[in-house]
Amino acid sequence: MVRCWRLKSTSQNEAPTRDPARFSPIFVLASARSYSSVVTTMIGQHPALAGLPELKLFCYGTLGELDASLPQYWIERGMKHRSPGLVRTVAQFEFGYQTSETIASAQAWLKQRSHWAGADAFDVIMERLAPRIAVEKSPENVESDATLERLTSAYPRARYLHLTRHPVTTQRSVQEHWNRTIPGHEMPGQPMSLMCSWVDTQCRILRLAATLPQDRYMRVRAEDVLNDTCPRLRSIAAWLGIRTDADAIEAMTHPEYSPFASFGIEGTGIISGHDPNFLRDPIPHPVEVLHTLDPPQGWVENASLWDMTVDIAHRLGYP
Repeated sequence: MVRCWRLKSTSQNEAPTRDPARFSPIFVLASARSYSSVVTTMIGQHPALAGLPELKLFCYGTLGELDASLPQYWIERGMKHRSPGLVRTVAQFEFGYQTSETIASAQAWLKQRSHWAGADAFDVIMERLAPRIAVEKSPENVESDATLERLTSAYPRARYLHLTRHPVTTQRSVQEHWNRTIPGHEMPGQPMSLMCSWVDTQCRILRLAATLPQDRYMRVRAEDVLNDTCPRLRSIAAWLGIRTDADAIEAMTHPEYSPFASFGIEGTGIISGHDPNFLRDPIPHPVEVLHTLDPPQGWVENASLWDMTVDIAHRLGYP
């Protein structure tokens, strides 16, 4: 059944009047390749929550700017929107399900609202989800000060789960992902450039954390969630103040039941929204945990950067 009711506005495509204090979404803050797809989807399977794919709603000032940022490289490979997760989410919750027709309708819906800010669209999505609480995890949310400022200003009651991964395995995963996605095109300055990005992202998150009360910020290692699953999920649920009974925690161990835990409709150009590895195999698996902090293979002498990496990794709980 197509959902056609809307937030109150004076015309169909006018952005609704916002109340920033109305919603308190949960944002998972993590650098790229931090197991955020599987962990966020696990958390979002709790009966009180709704896990979303990467929406990327705060990267730009408007939905139109977001759409226009799709690189030519991906256009040539058939990708139809800069945020496939956003299109899939609109199809699912505004039009009831994901089919070729509703994906096209979702793209048109977004196009008609190209002047909206990301928060305007997110408000509509959360209205559809209510009373469930949205859980969102775009790594782009923490890749710049401007993006994080848009997010935090839009939702002053938001809660933040800081999801971490060991810096060396993070760097290795980013490099492998790049090689799979863009074969034959080397990333310059590796692995130092990627490690610098990891340091920058973690510092940005930690600066935000220093301004937040305990009930709005929690930090957890992704490796612990995947290797010691039920106790870690229970502690997250307890922090959020939602059910911690066995049935609720069991639901969280099945991310594969999410409507976003598989590739999108073939031929639409809207097939992703999460890490492709997760979409191929959404079943959680134990993961490697490094118990040392040695520079990754290929490291060129840069003592100050490595000292910063080690210092932050220690603060995040890595030995």
